[in-house]
Amino acid sequence: MATRPVPALADEVASVEWYHCLELAPGVVTPGHFDARPTVARVPLPASLAGRRCLDVGTWDGFWAFEMERRGAAEVVAIDIDDPDRWDWPPRSRLDGSALGGSAFVGGFKSGNRGFEVAHRALRSSVRRLDLGVHQLSPEDVGRFDFVFLGSLLLHLRDPVGALAALRGVCAGEAVVADTVELFPTLLRPRTPTARLEAVDRPWWWLPNAAGLEQMARSAGFDVVERSGVYFLPLGPGHPRPRLERPLRTLLSAEGRERLVVRARRGIPHAAFRLRPLA
Repeated sequence: MATRPVPALADEVASVEWYHCLELAPGVVTPGHFDARPTVARVPLPASLAGRRCLDVGTWDGFWAFEMERRGAAEVVAIDIDDPDRWDWPPRSRLDGSALGGSAFVGGFKSGNRGFEVAHRALRSSVRRLDLGVHQLSPEDVGRFDFVFLGSLLLHLRDPVGALAALRGVCAGEAVVADTVELFPTLLRPRTPTARLEAVDRPWWWLPNAAGLEQMARSAGFDVVERSGVYFLPLGPGHPRPRLERPLRTLLSAEGRERLVVRARRGIPHAAFRLRPLA
């Protein structure tokens, strides 16, 4: 993938609200809310995707779709929902604009897939993007894929197991699911699947421990082939830093402990699983 002239590209990058940190040219990195670049080595993607038809679910600005293309995929299809009014976030977080730092963040994505379009042009990419939600996936509409990736999406879905079942329906080979997990329940109950329901004024529903995320995949009809263990998705320069309440209140509430971990590690705890659909 070649790149566009740097000065014009830098001006265009500055005009977009970015979700991902993407290096579009030497010295031109998008100021995203999350920087997935350090996590590539922890996520169990195949080293080569040569000849494979690949799907990136919940692509946002396209970081993982472009990474699959870089690994030689024959075709990459990326899906996401352009209109925030169709997102599966809890109703209150959409109505009051409190999600992920307020209405400025949500409003920044009202422009649909502009970040993806800028990156796509800059990288001269061949990735094909569809305005489609994960629950809408069907072999009749999109076909089947040799490799499927889903990242940091399940926590935003009211029915994550249903989403994984839809994923299995279009997966003809392997899938990798990399998503947010709660750190302390993962450490304290490593073999017991648990999940905490938020779903009020924050943009996520279920926050599982790593065992809970694995159980979701199994219950949707996947076998687990490989586990990453816990790693941290770093916050990018565009992400608001989490506020901390009084120390005692922070330690006593699950939300407070979560904020403390994110602030201390400057990242969101994740776990990734390489999966194969049951025959």
